[in-house]
Amino acid sequence: MTTLEKFSADLPILWDAIDRQITLDMEYPIIYNRILRHYEGKGVSFYGDVDEDYDILLNKLESDLYYASNS
Repeated sequence: MTTLEKFSADLPILWDAIDRQITLDMEYPIIYNRILRHYEGKGVSFYGDVDEDYDILLNKLESDLYYASNS
């Protein structure tokens, strides 16, 4: 299952997070934790630094959603 398919119900929130309109981990912690687990399960490495991990997650999310929506 792709990221787009798995989180399709949350797409408006995810795009807002990518556009830095919202802070996903603060405003939607349940969605943030689900996405974090999703990427950890796919082998994405996080470093334990909150800010760096958040940027990694958003960059990966943006890449996945942009690729899926344009294919």
